[in-house]
Amino acid sequence: MFNGGINKKLFAAVTLTVLFAACMPLFTTNCIGGHDIAYHLLRIEALKTGIMSGKPFLRINMLFFGGMGYASSLFYPDLLLYIPALLRVFGVGINLSYHLFIAICIILGFASCFYCARHVSKSDYAALITAVIFTLYQYHIYDIYERGAAGEFTAVIFVPLVIAGIYDFMYEGFRHPGFLFAGMAGVLLCHTITAVICAVLCLAAVIADIRGIRNEPQKLLKLLLTALLVLGITAFYWMGVLEMLSTGDFGNDFSFDAAYEAAKLWEVPYNEYNRMGAAIFILLLPGLVIKEKERFANLCAVSGMVISVCATGIFPWERLKGVLGFFQFPWRFFVVTGPLLAFAEGLYLSKAAEEDGEGGVPVGSGYRSRMLLIGVTAVMLVSAVGNLQNVSQEYYSYSDDYFNYLPFTAEVIGGEWLPKAASDREALIGRSDKAFTDKGVEAAVRRFKNELTAEDIPEGTQYVDVPFVYYKGYAAVDPETNSALALSGEGENGTVRIHTDGSRAVRVYYKGTALQHIGSALSLGTLIGILIYLLIKKKRKSIEKPSGEGGAA
Repeated sequence: MFNGGINKKLFAAVTLTVLFAACMPLFTTNCIGGHDIAYHLLRIEALKTGIMSGKPFLRINMLFFGGMGYASSLFYPDLLLYIPALLRVFGVGINLSYHLFIAICIILGFASCFYCARHVSKSDYAALITAVIFTLYQYHIYDIYERGAAGEFTAVIFVPLVIAGIYDFMYEGFRHPGFLFAGMAGVLLCHTITAVICAVLCLAAVIADIRGIRNEPQKLLKLLLTALLVLGITAFYWMGVLEMLSTGDFGNDFSFDAAYEAAKLWEVPYNEYNRMGAAIFILLLPGLVIKEKERFANLCAVSGMVISVCATGIFPWERLKGVLGFFQFPWRFFVVTGPLLAFAEGLYLSKAAEEDGEGGVPVGSGYRSRMLLIGVTAVMLVSAVGNLQNVSQEYYSYSDDYFNYLPFTAEVIGGEWLPKAASDREALIGRSDKAFTDKGVEAAVRRFKNELTAEDIPEGTQYVDVPFVYYKGYAAVDPETNSALALSGEGENGTVRIHTDGSRAVRVYYKGTALQHIGSALSLGTLIGILIYLLIKKKRKSIEKPSGEGGAA
């Protein structure tokens, strides 16, 4: 028997059934569809190209726009995308590698939610119910199979860790800051917008726990240290982003009308695309009749409902669009609403099973407990199957050389992170292997990994525009003298312009910026410091354990 009394066979049956249902569309040879899937497949293929070139952590991905480059990995964190990228490196096809990636994310999400809910509830029964609801709730299913929103469906894996961290902070004296650290770092390295929502959730928890902080002020100090560690371990990402935003002018014109995209309040439980669905709200009903409610369950339920309202027109999106325009779509809030309501419902239903009057039988092993678990699973399965049937995206088979066709390397959706000067995408593709001098003469171009060399530059040339989209951090040298050459982003259509200074050839590569290198060093130092601390802590425990046992004897 597990902790909490749940039967192993029932646990295995529910777990396998739920995971199978969530992964059903993946059992095909063709690739699932999704609004953003072409871009995410391109990101994966770009990471694969970088890995195979010995450059696994490029910020400017060389595959985009036929080699012109795009700052995808600088602005979009790639943490879990390395899974399918490595599968591609080892020869797994595009379709299968993406499907395996989705399956791994679903399994990781289920495991993360179960582990965190178990910590909160101290019950496998409550944890399993929470994981079932979390895995199959409507917005999560549509995120994967309709939107193809890799950022959100990877970030949601870490949201249960954030919730468990908030619980630990509010009710357990913040004895396990690792939950909040891993949760916030993971979310930030998967999807920045979800990280912003989680950060606001943490701030709300601090405000709600002011009385507890007064009684235990050391909690706040530990929280600040945890926040600094999160910023430290992720510095390689956010420092580069902030620098680029402060120094560049990009095409990130978020012209989405957030007020228009907001749902009506009564539409939130609709069983349709980008809504929460009825099932997850139906399962809140037991919380209305339970006599002794769990405080944290109430907090999760209220928070989930409030955040749901933020996705509707009741929230002043029209007035705040200048500040919150980066959200693009108000229903992004549902990525956090689902986990919060799942935690609330797991705790409520566990409490209902505890009150089922079965004479002290452990929660999860009694008849009513089993019926509740089976009933919850059935409700969520019906909801998930219905949602999967309503997915409008078609399957498509991507060949392994799909992105060898240059136009497909321009699949960057809105192109938010192209410099505004690079306004003509077709022109970028058309000149991806051409460099031009100030006199309009074409210079020969050779590419090697993420570098290029322009040769046979005529004498008297003042500058040459090379086929790289300009981002701060590019460098150029004369390959013969290795002397540095001045460059700018003034090239035609936002390309890199090299001032030749009499050189007959130029070598151009992305060197990175000083701040990017500082961020990388800070992240590495933070990681090493954490590992050293954990090793020392483990060694101390191993030393203290025998002495404690000897004293007891």
